Amino acid sequence: MSTEMLLDTLDFDLIADVFVTESISASPAELHGQLCGYLASGVALPLEDWLAMVAEFCDIEGWKEDASRDAIVELYQSTIELYRNGEYALVPCMSDDDAPLSERGTTLAQWAHGFLVGYGLSGHKPNLSDDAKQVLQDFANISAMQAEMEDLEENNDNETDLIELVEYVRLSAMMLYSEHGSVAEKTDASQAPLFH
Repeated sequence: MSTEMLLDTLDFDLIADVFVTESISASPAELHGQLCGYLASGVALPLEDWLAMVAEFCDIEGWKEDASRDAIVELYQSTIELYRNGEYALVPCMSDDDAPLSERGTTLAQWAHGFLVGYGLSGHKPNLSDDAKQVLQDFANISAMQAEMEDLEENNDNETDLIELVEYVRLSAMMLYSEHGSVAEKTDASQAPLFH
């Protein structure tokens, strides 16, 4: 599947529509952040475990529509592939450029919060480099900015700052994934691959 097609499955509005269909009040951005954080820690996440995480996160017993489950599976598969393909093409699932700046900022903060939760849920605490520690601290700071983001005014400076912040978050998530992935591979080459 092409990178563009993979990115289409990470569309915020697509996942938001799934949440509406399934009567889920949680944040699609936070859910995707949780997935990205878990995977970035270097720990494998089997599909069934991911679906169990989604059910718990969204507080649902099951899916009303098969199409909803399919979209969540595609989100998972595409995110793994975007991490693995080496193109540094992964993007946070957050409100797109047409949305108000405050909404985009808020969903970025939600994504960062989800990332930290997912990273913690993996239980994997490797010896972190100084860069990795800094990234996690920065994500915590971004996560804590949700209230400020909700009041973000529409202007060119804020727009530029937000674009740079999104790019930083995107590249940092990829950097953590690369760092932990290479450590995991060096630690035990006899282990099963990170992803099946």
